[in-house]
Amino acid sequence: MQTTITIDDSLLEQAAKLANIDNQSQVIELALHEFINHHKESHKISRLLELYGAGGISEDYDYKTLRNEEDK
Repeated sequence: MQTTITIDDSLLEQAAKLANIDNQSQVIELALHEFINHHKESHKISRLLELYGAGGISEDYDYKTLRNEEDK
């Protein structure tokens, strides 16, 4: 897909040097992939944080009884 965008030349050059890429389109594609991957990971982490504290140990959980049953 061809799109016309305006990007600061110095930013594009810096990104190209860091990524060791000569093609400007590849630099932009790489940046988009990195952006997407970063936000996918952030979403996974936020979902895990939502689950934090959910569930837990039942009030009637007795680890001593279970441990003694395993020893038999």
